Order: sequence, then structure tokens, then C-alpha cells
Amino acid sequence: MQQREIVALLAVIPLFLVMAISFVGIPWPTEVHEIPVYDGNGTSGIANSLFGSYPLTVVLIAILLASSMIGGIYLAKMEREGVGP
Repeated sequence: MQQREIVALLAVIPLFLVMAISFVGIPWPTEVHEIPVYDGNGTSGIANSLFGSYPLTVVLIAILLASSMIGGIYLAKMEREGVGP
């Protein structure tokens, strides 16, 4: 093993242990809670609240995510062809 891999392993192990201990120590709820995704009346539901209250924000986030996916594909294609920035 190289020194870099050993240092990475030493950094990841404590992080994993802290996450595992914190997940085990939390009293998780045992009841089932249903959250309506869409309500035909427009009174409740996650989709109703997102698109009703923040329509412009949702559209801008969608455009940003789409452009980053296109950029990632472009960079991956350039790297495979041997041409890169």
C-alpha cells in the first residue's frame, strides 16, 4: 500500500465510526408516517407546496442540474478521447 492510501484509510475509518455510532444512538420512530406527494385539491402534498410556492426556483435548479450534466458528459468525452483542458 502506498502512503497516500494509508492516510486516506486513516481519515475514513474515524468518520465511518462516528457516523455509525450516531446512527445507532438515535431513537428512530417506529410509526409509519405517510407524506402525500400530490393532492388533487391543491391543499397538501410536497409537489403542491414546491411548485405552488417556489416555481421559479425549481425551474432554475432544473436548468442548473441539466447544464452540469451536459458539462460532465462533455468533460468525460474529452478525457476518453485523450484531449483535455
